[in-house]
Amino acid sequence: MKYIISFSEAIVNPSIVGGKGANLIKLSHLNVNVPSGFIVLTNAFITVLSKIKNFGQLISSLDKEKDPKEILNYSSKIKEIIIDAQLPEDIIAEIKETYEKLYQRLGGKPSFAVRSSAIIEDTHRFSFAGQAESYLYNNNIKDILQSLKNCYASLFSPQAILYLLQMKKKGLNFSLYDIQMAIIIQRMVDSDVSGTLFTANVIKNDRNQMLINSTWGLGETITDNVVNPDKIVLDKEGFKIIKRIIGKKERMVIRNPEGSFTILIDTDPKLRKICSLNEGQLHQLYDLGLKLEESFNYPQDIEWAFEGDVIYTLQSRPITTLKDED
Repeated sequence: MKYIISFSEAIVNPSIVGGKGANLIKLSHLNVNVPSGFIVLTNAFITVLSKIKNFGQLISSLDKEKDPKEILNYSSKIKEIIIDAQLPEDIIAEIKETYEKLYQRLGGKPSFAVRSSAIIEDTHRFSFAGQAESYLYNNNIKDILQSLKNCYASLFSPQAILYLLQMKKKGLNFSLYDIQMAIIIQRMVDSDVSGTLFTANVIKNDRNQMLINSTWGLGETITDNVVNPDKIVLDKEGFKIIKRIIGKKERMVIRNPEGSFTILIDTDPKLRKICSLNEGQLHQLYDLGLKLEESFNYPQDIEWAFEGDVIYTLQSRPITTLKDED
């Protein structure tokens, strides 16, 4: 059984590669600069969980009404079982082989991001963004394999379970047991500046404007609401800065200098007072936003990062909060 595909392959079925994985494959086919990597398919997730005794029964019980305390207890138990589970040898072997080939091809000493890609993630019907975890700056195969299991376990975090149960209450008919996850493993971009680009102004519900949030270092401080980022509003009809607000950007996430993963540090006071994006970078983001909105035929929520002046697209998903125009 094959458990892995590369971004260059033509499989964009979310039931196989997850919502985020499907979008990354589409981006790579558009010749957008996506960090190199591969996807561990949902069949690996199914195989791992199928080998855990009574796991299906445990998940099925969560489909029934539960109070918050019960959900916390179930979540803790499920996550512990997954993290302690032994990955099948054939899955480990395929991941190792693919990782080693990519490592050699990239050259130097690259680190890797391990990201979740649930089958309902980053679609028009669901957001699910932020419900499952990502693990950054994995420096070796041991870290990657552990992060993969941590991603699987995060699908059953209390907040993820509550989100899914709320979706059921809204009439979407599925079982928690039906939710599966692929895993994205890709080169870690050592970003100087990163953030989000909305190809519509989600604050004003204005499809004629773009909204950019940016900060120094990695974008996790924005997605996790740790900092007040820079905010730039652009006129979509022609590159023009409508508004630029310098955020405080008090803290930043960077690579852990002593090992794997990341650390949160105080931002240099001088960097807090200036905009994290220069004019050339803003033009690149503007062009990227136009291209992706046209390609997907819908306003996009884009995660991006600059390594020097080279832009990388980390993700693009439909904006799910826009109201229909009158």
